[in-house]
Amino acid sequence: MKIRKSSLAAALATLAVGSMLAVSTPAIAATPTLLVWVDGGRTATFKPSVDAWAKENGVTVTLTGKDFGSVKDALKIAVPAGTGPDLLIGAAHDWTGNLAAAGVLRPVNVSVATSSALDGNAMKAFLFGGKQYGLPFYTENVALVRNLKAAPKAPKTGAEIKNGELQIGYNATNGDPYHFYGIQSSFGAPVFASTSKGWTSTVTMDGTAGKAFAKYLATKGQAFFGKADKQWNTMVCDIKSGKVKYWITGPWAISSIENGNADCKDSKSVINKDFAVSAIPSFGGKTAQQFMGAKGGYIINSPTTDVVNATQLLTYLAGKEAGISYFNIDSFSPANTAALAVASNDPVIKAFAAAGKNAVPMPNIVQMSSVFDKWGKTEAKLLTGKSTDPIADWTAMTDALKETVKG
Repeated sequence: MKIRKSSLAAALATLAVGSMLAVSTPAIAATPTLLVWVDGGRTATFKPSVDAWAKENGVTVTLTGKDFGSVKDALKIAVPAGTGPDLLIGAAHDWTGNLAAAGVLRPVNVSVATSSALDGNAMKAFLFGGKQYGLPFYTENVALVRNLKAAPKAPKTGAEIKNGELQIGYNATNGDPYHFYGIQSSFGAPVFASTSKGWTSTVTMDGTAGKAFAKYLATKGQAFFGKADKQWNTMVCDIKSGKVKYWITGPWAISSIENGNADCKDSKSVINKDFAVSAIPSFGGKTAQQFMGAKGGYIINSPTTDVVNATQLLTYLAGKEAGISYFNIDSFSPANTAALAVASNDPVIKAFAAAGKNAVPMPNIVQMSSVFDKWGKTEAKLLTGKSTDPIADWTAMTDALKETVKG
């Protein structure tokens, strides 16, 4: 087909005009987006801070609540499938080893200023294999809460506490190594050996001290530590009324103690200043070192992760403003030291911090869930009188743990 010169000229002119229009018309930049998974029970805790950062930075953040008990496994499935989030927040620090080993976490890269503004123990809690895999937002530790009318003075040793005066919530099958660890550590029986870099996977509660603790649990049993499977509302009522003098629990119990519940015959029997928070006394002769738990956030290791914005949001959520928000909403102790200074104007927060000055981060090794499972089941057996040979049962448990951590 013959093309006329006039038609060709017209076509070229049209093409030129179109090209200029294409160059001169700016493209509309897409709004950055982040998908954030959050512990569904704490969505209200984090939403105000997430929304504030998103608005300030022009990022669309989708906050999706997930079941706390199953989110770890959900993450391991979603990330390889390309359907995971950019961030996981409200996560427990002792998940670090398990999730890092599964390859779903990306080490965080934050400034020295950010790191130094956070509690050192809480930062160390998210350290695994020499890498920082997350940032802490707030911390928790148990202490000895006492009814001031029934127990005006804090006991100096566990020997001052009599049968029926103390309660610790634990399960008849699974025990509760977390709540009992302050007592266990006072026998000089830490779960693992530790170094300046944190926990190792060397089991150290298998020696003489650990066996002494096992015998102590079996001897004291439910008569001393309270019945297994005691209901929460009952524990609240018993500490409020003075039926029980002492309760090893955390700051999450304070609102219930202050306000009571429908099961309490007199919900005003103990209010506000009629309870005190003290350090856990020594039961075994050494300083009690309960576990410190830290809740924080991780950046997800995925090709689609917006690392820049995820890091900025994570940093903000570990900052002073967000830390104060966690305290105002849920009375949590911020990991940010400047925020903690503000929160410590609250006498309860200040008391829990003081009671936890010797607390140690829960181990975050890969096999920690399995460790807690075996450890707790043995504790329960000892406490409920189902053990006919406490030393043999404890030894079998620690031997099993050694094999578990090898794997």
